[in-house]
Amino acid sequence: MKKRFLVAAVAATLVSPLAANAAATVYGNAHVSIDSYDVPDAGNGNSDELVMNSRTSSIGVKGKEDLGGGMTALYKLEWQLAVDERNKNITDRDQWVGLKGSMGTVKFGTMSNNYKQMGGKIDPMYRTALEGRGMMKTQSSLHGGAGQDGGRSTNTVQFTSPKMSGVQAVFNTTFSGNADETMGLGVRYTGTKNVLAYFDYLATQTQATADEAVFKIGGSYKMDALTIGAQFESTEDALGADVMFLSANYKMNDNDNVAFTFGDNDSDDAGFALMYNHKMSKRTNVYAGYGDNASNEAADNQVTTFGLRHKF
Repeated sequence: MKKRFLVAAVAATLVSPLAANAAATVYGNAHVSIDSYDVPDAGNGNSDELVMNSRTSSIGVKGKEDLGGGMTALYKLEWQLAVDERNKNITDRDQWVGLKGSMGTVKFGTMSNNYKQMGGKIDPMYRTALEGRGMMKTQSSLHGGAGQDGGRSTNTVQFTSPKMSGVQAVFNTTFSGNADETMGLGVRYTGTKNVLAYFDYLATQTQATADEAVFKIGGSYKMDALTIGAQFESTEDALGADVMFLSANYKMNDNDNVAFTFGDNDSDDAGFALMYNHKMSKRTNVYAGYGDNASNEAADNQVTTFGLRHKF
């Protein structure tokens, strides 16, 4: 409880003087789902679980200051909250300070590395029980976690180049003080509103990735109401399997859409998910979905989810 009050006090201390200068924005979201899991038990069958989960509910403050001469100072401080249960730990998320100028943007601190950044762009079920990087296992574990070799990279310097003809580069490296550091390079193309393409490379010499480099290629294409996405990850040497992910998101009208994802990681964990989403307003949405992440019935993992999310 003391930790909760301490974080709130620190956030209030940071926000108050910045807000007075109209340079800070408080933002966040409250996101809860009720999930029904059908997972293998210790015996020969599956067991059912019905639970409530907080899905990346968070609060943060971000802002910028014009330094003159085309230079801008930037910052972001964000914490993850558990709104489904009292007295759970508050977890730090992206927390960094940076500078932006004509040559690009450089950030220092904790942030999503280049490899993680694009996974959620093509996953219409991102941050729900059906997201590819979670139980569905249709995106690799490199899209989650935190630390020197986690998706949310700590002790990190990240440089993002200006966009030229729709092409932008991202480079990041860690300064953890260890003998081996994690480095990554990504290239993105967003030449038109309908097309996204990207390539990401990550080199790490830590236990989680077996001292091997990985890369992925992917993108999305929007055709009127339908957006399709695809991603291939070459991660077999590091994680034991390559991973393929496909997605389709169909906008029925301004407030309703249906989404489908499918993926395979060279094992029995081929999976698919289906979701219906309804916008109640610009900030509030509800959804329902179902997913199954295994083709092998003996290791079948299924989940049905109902969620409510409000952004502020």
